Amino acid sequence: MRVFWARSTLFAAAACAGASSLVPAQQQSAPSFALAGTVIDTLGVPVPFAQVVVFDRDEGTVADDDGRFRLDRLRLEKTRFAVRRIGYEPVYFDIDVPVAATVEVQVRMRRNVRILPTVEVRDDVRDPLRREGFYERMAAGHGLFVTPEMIAAIRPARASDALSAIPNVMVHRRGSRTRITGAASMHCEYGLVVDKVRIGQPGSRVRTTTPDDAVSGTDLYAIEVYPRNRGLPVQFLGMTQEDGCGTIVIWTKGLLPR
Repeated sequence: MRVFWARSTLFAAAACAGASSLVPAQQQSAPSFALAGTVIDTLGVPVPFAQVVVFDRDEGTVADDDGRFRLDRLRLEKTRFAVRRIGYEPVYFDIDVPVAATVEVQVRMRRNVRILPTVEVRDDVRDPLRREGFYERMAAGHGLFVTPEMIAAIRPARASDALSAIPNVMVHRRGSRTRITGAASMHCEYGLVVDKVRIGQPGSRVRTTTPDDAVSGTDLYAIEVYPRNRGLPVQFLGMTQEDGCGTIVIWTKGLLPR
């Protein structure tokens, strides 16, 4: 566990005399704790936009550009947290707080620069993405991009593994179901396009937007993410109905020449 240090600030309730100290039970908020801190690398440099989530729950946030984050109203129980960022090894740690508190932590992440020795991203491998305008859109600065080199370094077992550390993207796993939402709202699912084909219906109980149902981690070629559809390329307009959430465009290795 690479949690560098932790400090908790406890809040004690003051006893009050008289009838004013009697508060109806229904008006009392449930006791909770908060987690705050910073994410840094092994050199002590802040890691911006790391995803900090409660493991296996729909709770989380994204660190700011200085690596600072805060999560409030967490249940008073032993809680596992996960910290993820593309290019870094994920960090997991447990916090067990018996009373209302603010727990401050400093999370140290180690860069993950391992690349599969059998993977060589040559110019001809990039050609299909060039024809689709991927690198032109990336140079223009619209959206968030995961290149073939980044995917080779991540080595995702599942397609959603490559999304888990992208700013403004939250990956929620519960059993066999995976939901991809924006960081601001756990109920706003991204639309999903795979090789220019719309996949599923956001919020549908029959078909979902989970990329894990559409493509395996080993078939990933490149990814584009457009939070709230800002900068969404014209060829993808109208392919998703979640205009307020965003669109994830996945390219698979099916585009590569055989």
